[in-house]
Amino acid sequence: MPISPNSPCRGSEEAVRRTTDEDGRELCLYPRYREQLPGGRGYSVIDQIPDGEADDFGPVAVPQGHLFVMGDNRDDSRDSRYPVEQEGVGLLPVENVLGEALIGFWSTDGSAEWLKPWTWFSAARWNRIGGTY
Repeated sequence: MPISPNSPCRGSEEAVRRTTDEDGRELCLYPRYREQLPGGRGYSVIDQIPDGEADDFGPVAVPQGHLFVMGDNRDDSRDSRYPVEQEGVGLLPVENVLGEALIGFWSTDGSAEWLKPWTWFSAARWNRIGGTY
């Protein structure tokens, strides 16, 4: 994974290794695992923080009218695995859902500054902009 303000290459030294690519850009190497869901669907996940506090979670009963939501960056997401008292989302009431995501409007690597609009373009992750879900 390229090192950026969004991905600063954090984690234990035993699990994370730094290297460079053929263009001299710094990369961070993380362990990657394949998760398989019931029904056959699966996906790859990286583990920035081995044995992180929310790595082993569940089961949980989700009451009717609520959703369990999980962030796409599990080691950095304060999603439904964390209660509101721990600055998490908790179980999300369905009434709080405004709509369905259809398109990725804007994405940056984290280096942009709001008060410096010219930095928005060098920080843009162009391959993620305009993508559909």
